Amino acid sequence: MKKRMLFIVNPCSGTVKIKDSLLDICQIFCEAGYDLTLNVTKYISDAIKEALSQASHYDLVVCSGGDGTFNGMVSTLVSLEEHPSIGYIPSGSTNDFARSIGLNGSSIDIARQIMTGSPRKLDIGAFNQLYFSYVASFGAFTEASYNTPQSLKNRLGHLAYILEGVKDLSTIEPCRMKIVHGDEVMEGNYIWGAVCNSTSIGGMIRLNKELVDFNDGLFEVMLIKMPKTLIDLTKIVVSINTQSYDPDVITFFQASALDVYPETEIPWTLDGEYAPGSKEIHIENIHDSLQIII
Repeated sequence: MKKRMLFIVNPCSGTVKIKDSLLDICQIFCEAGYDLTLNVTKYISDAIKEALSQASHYDLVVCSGGDGTFNGMVSTLVSLEEHPSIGYIPSGSTNDFARSIGLNGSSIDIARQIMTGSPRKLDIGAFNQLYFSYVASFGAFTEASYNTPQSLKNRLGHLAYILEGVKDLSTIEPCRMKIVHGDEVMEGNYIWGAVCNSTSIGGMIRLNKELVDFNDGLFEVMLIKMPKTLIDLTKIVVSINTQSYDPDVITFFQASALDVYPETEIPWTLDGEYAPGSKEIHIENIHDSLQIII
């Protein structure tokens, strides 16, 4: 019996360069022995649910799009009792997750890589009742992720996020919150924070590759404190650029779970997509949740 594959392409993502090679990619998948179902849609979650309602099983689900598209696939599949293997052909503006996990080259190259690659376990994040594949973040520049016009993202890539984020500089206000992980309790005023499983965040912040393991059951947590002086601001910039985090201005630790209690409800982004805030947020690492072919 042939193996079954569901291939979902987001036509609104990034520069949509995949459209020029879509037939070649489908041929690669079919020649590898897959019975292929193709769906071109921006409604990723609905497409997966509909396909699964019509067929009891897929051996592999592949999506092409940006980080938000990948989030849609992951969020839908992680709640299933049986998880098919997944593949990802990045075609977004920034592609943080793809860059982190080593998915490089043309769409055709990555399609071949999926057909010949090896399975790799992935941790997935739970954010209250939602999910994220690589980052949950708040604070300065967070709104840039979902306010940047798609046309600008398509033309300028991650530079678009920087340009949109610069508008926030004059209006940055710290987020007062309490964070609990394990036996530790910390409180502070933070201008930005992220719970992540990636070496790249928003195309602007990079983490040391030696610190990030995609299936170790741990998230890397970075909290940038409100700078009080220009010296503090300089320390923040140097810390981020050198990946050596000065505890005076940046709190950095690893955790499998944490609870966040902000004084006011603030917006978050999950994999670059808007998520509503709450005064009680539980974030947990779902260890070895899915299996990606790379």
